Amino acid sequence: MQHLVDKTGALTIMQVHALPMKALPDPTTSPNFGFNRFVHWFKLEITNNSRNEDWLLEIPFAPLDQVDFYLQTDSDTAWIHKVSGDLFKMSGKDAHHRSPVFTFSILPDEHKTIYLRVKTVSSVQVPITIWQSNVFFQASSRIQIINGMFYGAMLIMVLYQFFLAFQTRELTTIYYVFTLVAMTNVVAFFQGYNFLYLHPEDPDVNDLFAIVTGPAFVLFSTLLTRSFLNLRTFNKWLDNLLLGNMFLDIVCALLMLIYVRKISYEYHYYFVVMHCVLVLISAYYCLKKNYKPALYYLLAWIAPLLATTVFSMSSLGLVPGYLSTNYVGLMFGSLLQVLFISFALGERWTNVFSENQSMQEKELRREQEEKEHLEREVRLRTEEIQSKNERLEEVNNIKDKLFSIVSHDIKGPLTSLQLALTLAKSGDVSPAEFKKLAYELELRLTYTNEFISNLLQWAKLQLGGSLYQPEKIDLSSIAAETLVLFEPEINIKRISVEYQLPALHALADLNMIRSMMRNLITNAVKFTGIEGSITVKGWSKESEIVFSIADTGVGIPKAHQERMFTLSSVTTQGTQREKGTGLGLLLCKEFVEKNGGRIWFESEEGKGTTFYFSLPHAQGEGAPVRTEMITENRM
Repeated sequence: MQHLVDKTGALTIMQVHALPMKALPDPTTSPNFGFNRFVHWFKLEITNNSRNEDWLLEIPFAPLDQVDFYLQTDSDTAWIHKVSGDLFKMSGKDAHHRSPVFTFSILPDEHKTIYLRVKTVSSVQVPITIWQSNVFFQASSRIQIINGMFYGAMLIMVLYQFFLAFQTRELTTIYYVFTLVAMTNVVAFFQGYNFLYLHPEDPDVNDLFAIVTGPAFVLFSTLLTRSFLNLRTFNKWLDNLLLGNMFLDIVCALLMLIYVRKISYEYHYYFVVMHCVLVLISAYYCLKKNYKPALYYLLAWIAPLLATTVFSMSSLGLVPGYLSTNYVGLMFGSLLQVLFISFALGERWTNVFSENQSMQEKELRREQEEKEHLEREVRLRTEEIQSKNERLEEVNNIKDKLFSIVSHDIKGPLTSLQLALTLAKSGDVSPAEFKKLAYELELRLTYTNEFISNLLQWAKLQLGGSLYQPEKIDLSSIAAETLVLFEPEINIKRISVEYQLPALHALADLNMIRSMMRNLITNAVKFTGIEGSITVKGWSKESEIVFSIADTGVGIPKAHQERMFTLSSVTTQGTQREKGTGLGLLLCKEFVEKNGGRIWFESEEGKGTTFYFSLPHAQGEGAPVRTEMITENRM
């Protein structure tokens, strides 16, 4: 076979026949000139050494646009001319076949010259096979069976993956379905099956398929790779390179749709080669990052991508032409890809299922925790509301109690004072009667003053206005100075007072403890009868100081003992009709607890009552201290 390049594209068969032609550099290799827009002429000298007369010449490269077949006749000026290629309807071709095929006859021992004129915008590859007619159709049948098995397998996988995509609604599976369709379409386009079965009478569609097939494969396999490998999370640079290559290929395809046949298909092949390399690098990179599904993905793409790379390089004219026309490697690689991608998707679905199950368990735990948290919040809010209700109820009771106390214990003395002043003004009262009345008024005003003092202190404590200022205080001194205040009442009742007090230093608020001491000693004096006794004691323990005030008074009835430190406590009169408000003990309890202590009592009706309270040691003190007891009797 000899070769001639017609750069003008205007040479006729007669002109070419008259021109000298060059032999091909390698007669064992199919002609491959890559993307070359010139017209190429090929000359074949044939001698029939067999008994067969009917022959076929096949060029198994379907994308060729136009192939003119010229067969020499007995006359040098007459040639048999036939045309084939993907620019012509299938019905107008010499043979109804997916590739350019020409039938011709040559007698035994006869010598003929054949010229082939090739003009195409695709890769210029002209692999030529001359067949005996019967052998050609037998071989075509076997090839059809093999190809049918390939396309059947691809169709089954497409339908299967489509069903899975419909069930799972997962983008990765959807991308894989379109990738399979695009890959199958690439093989079908280069084998000529699209033209043969889909649009045999509309050759213009071939240009559309030629423009779309490569970019569609690059587009969907890019989306599949990014989604399957989670490439964005592993390496943004690789992800951006893959996306950039995809967008450039799509832009190239759009420009080719606008400027049909003016932009070379060559650019597509560069983008495809770059895409294949980037996919393999991405899968290997993710595998090195211990992403296990990447192993199957890498294995799945090695064969088809290497086959696609070799095919593309062959179409570019960088490797011998027969590699691109041998589709077995591309088909075998595609089937391997389907197999390993299935394994990869299975591995990925297993991981996704495990992750979903784990997420569901986490979600259930989170919902349970939120439920428990909500229940706790509801319980706390309920308790808070109940506490506030109780507090409101208590405040309401305090209000009622205060109104009752104020109306009774303040109004009474004021009314008595007004009555006494009215009597004194009228002159109807004798000096002896006025003296007795004045004594009664003084007694009432004294206890009213005590009541108002306690009421103000208690109200101030309730409103948070009472400042707690702890300091080192001497309980013995406070008790002694408080007893001095009550000497008149003690002397009137001829009460015997006994001290048994060491030097006791506590950490407490001085004003609070003075008020508490006054209230407790007031009660002892109030409820102790004529010639009774009061005993004041104090002692130090390891953790606290304990103080007691005991009297030999009337005692507290059992029915009243549970309410002694509340607003509901029963107010009783003293041994000389002294009145109380019920606030004193409540104030004592709140003061002693404010200072970190406690208060309690022991009482027996008719025999007396002992009140105890404790306070913390002053800083640096704690162990019991034995000191000299001070004992004093007062009459």
